Amino acid sequence: MESMGERRSMPRIIHIQLKKSRPERFLLTLDDETEVLVAPETVIRHRLTLNLELEEETLLRILREDAVQRAKDQALRFLERRAHSEWELTRKLRQKGYDEAAIQAALTDLKNVGLVDDADFARRFVENEMVLRPAGRRLLRQKLRERGIPEEIFHPLLEAAYRRQPEPQIARKLAEKYRKRHPGEKGRKLQIGLGRYLQAKGFDWEVIQEVLQEYC
Repeated sequence: MESMGERRSMPRIIHIQLKKSRPERFLLTLDDETEVLVAPETVIRHRLTLNLELEEETLLRILREDAVQRAKDQALRFLERRAHSEWELTRKLRQKGYDEAAIQAALTDLKNVGLVDDADFARRFVENEMVLRPAGRRLLRQKLRERGIPEEIFHPLLEAAYRRQPEPQIARKLAEKYRKRHPGEKGRKLQIGLGRYLQAKGFDWEVIQEVLQEYC
């Protein structure tokens, strides 16, 4: 059994400095010269003050909680700019260097209050794309997959969207716009150019062929 003299002393905070960065962080210096950055919320929640001694277990728990708080703060900054899927946030947080446990805990908290919701994200994304960037089902499906949306979420959304606006209808509108932007294209040149354009817009060949027969 260790004597009192042999017992390891608890880490003690010997210096606290506010780092005026964005976001603000406190730099804590411990008596073993270890430095850690923590969120202001962590300082307040755990009443971290100068000369405070902490058991190592307590310090590690505080740092784990702080990692979750910082990951959550970063995720909220991403969400301020635009809506994100869970997969997008996970990828961006990994790129910022947050560990997997902190990322998952942070996103769970945000999902619990409705700030991360793949079903809502996908619904809004489909609605916006159909208005701002109308395209074929194949392209829209690809965009959703690139954002990590599972097929069981986006499949019914696409079914409903293309019932309201069938692909041939969208393709005809895009063909009209293409012809106005390329008035010099006629005959085979128009057929090739328009065909490539509609293919890039995500339409299947059956729809493209139908439109080419009408416009070329």
